[in-house]
Amino acid sequence: MSRIKTGHFTPDGSTDIAIPIGFVPHWLRIDEVGNATNTNTIVWYKDQENDVTGDQAGSYLTGSTGVVTQLSDEAGVAAYSTKSEYPTVTSYTVSVSTAATARTATAPGTYVKPSSGNAQDRGSIYECVTAGTGSAEPTWPSEDGEQVTDGTTVFEKVNVSKKAIGYEGVLLDAAVMTDGQEMYYIAILADEDVDHGDTDGWSSGVDQNA
Repeated sequence: MSRIKTGHFTPDGSTDIAIPIGFVPHWLRIDEVGNATNTNTIVWYKDQENDVTGDQAGSYLTGSTGVVTQLSDEAGVAAYSTKSEYPTVTSYTVSVSTAATARTATAPGTYVKPSSGNAQDRGSIYECVTAGTGSAEPTWPSEDGEQVTDGTTVFEKVNVSKKAIGYEGVLLDAAVMTDGQEMYYIAILADEDVDHGDTDGWSSGVDQNA
């Protein structure tokens, strides 16, 4: 699903900042608007981070001169993500079952889901309620509250919603910001991000794999 987000911030000019956009954009433009100078512009593509050659941190247009500078690695823009899902749900294996901890009055037990080779709905979540030793993947129950025994480990089907926690966005180096200037950005997450690679060898000038 594509997303577009605009925003504003005022840097202090001395520290790198992580802008919590809510996603890592495929394309980003930041305009630095000064009171008495021409607008400076930063442009960054996420795919630049996958380019193993050259500078990968975006480009910087100096408004007063029209000069475009390629920003060097770790001195411009970089993808930033601390996002993770909570709670942690692990695919079943015997070793996971054996290491599972049981639910207590103050903490949940280990959460597991059916293995990738199991026909059971792998969106279902099961919580360890009795720690023990796993034996073989059981036939998972389909109703919330039902329990199943795996060796001496006991799991219970639970209704647990997985939530995303943490932040996603971009990290902006202090060197490309000026203290007190107004910064406005537009960030775009595309429906599809295509790397056509080297066009050498395309048949009739067309990417046959697109």
